[in-house]
Amino acid sequence: MTRRGRGPRPQLRGDERDLGEARFFIRDDDVGDLTGTLRGFVETFIAHSLPVSYQIIPSQLTAECAAYLATVRRTHPDLVQFGQHGLHHKMIVGRRELKREFGPERSFLDQKATIERGLEILHRELGDEAPIKVFTPPQHKFDRNTVRAAAAAGHRVFSASSYPTLHHRFAYAVGRAFGWSSIAHHGISYHGGRRPEADIDEISIAIDVDDGRRRKRSAAEVSTNLRALGGRATSVGLMFHHALYEDAEGVRALAEIVGKLAEFGRERFALLDMLASPRPSARPGR
Repeated sequence: MTRRGRGPRPQLRGDERDLGEARFFIRDDDVGDLTGTLRGFVETFIAHSLPVSYQIIPSQLTAECAAYLATVRRTHPDLVQFGQHGLHHKMIVGRRELKREFGPERSFLDQKATIERGLEILHRELGDEAPIKVFTPPQHKFDRNTVRAAAAAGHRVFSASSYPTLHHRFAYAVGRAFGWSSIAHHGISYHGGRRPEADIDEISIAIDVDDGRRRKRSAAEVSTNLRALGGRATSVGLMFHHALYEDAEGVRALAEIVGKLAEFGRERFALLDMLASPRPSARPGR
């Protein structure tokens, strides 16, 4: 298998030969308001020179947070990246408010308009110098029109989940065999390749360090899982929600996790969109 747009080959230490050329990425979801917890999260990863892709909910992004993020990115462009996390991270279906925002209940044009509105907010608040190429559907729930809409809006990377459990692997294999995008709103992963619906790559997380409601994995578990998956995949992603690391125990847990990640070496980690396949350069005049 050839390496596609994955940056310089990492220099392997003796205890990491089993990881081959695997690269890792870190994604932090549900960014909106500027809190002390977000500042602490950002600064912890920067202190260890570990890059993070921050997935922002456009309608929740405050001017203060946008200014902070833009400043941090200008100072550390190789460690900070922005992605779009829907528009509102919720939608109304019938009389129910759902935390997901996309799926078969909505048409292609409706989903495209929502993504474009969110992207417009992000460009306005963060500035055009901050490229936004990554789209992450809230709760990793979507259908084929979501993927098509994200690509049509200009995104180049679709990032959801690609979990390694047997039942997930089985569902993905069946879905791929039939060319499905999703089963209802539960997405079929095509991690590491081009999505079948549109000209957009999928680079999805495999390790949910937390699930947005609770912290799930200790530093030792994260390290063990990363090593196990890295031994058989070319790219492995970790998902965080910074808001869960607010209390003293959360701050301690995050510091331990980041310390374990740093042991793999900075060269193992890349910003999310750097792991997608390279795009051909535009022809002159186009």
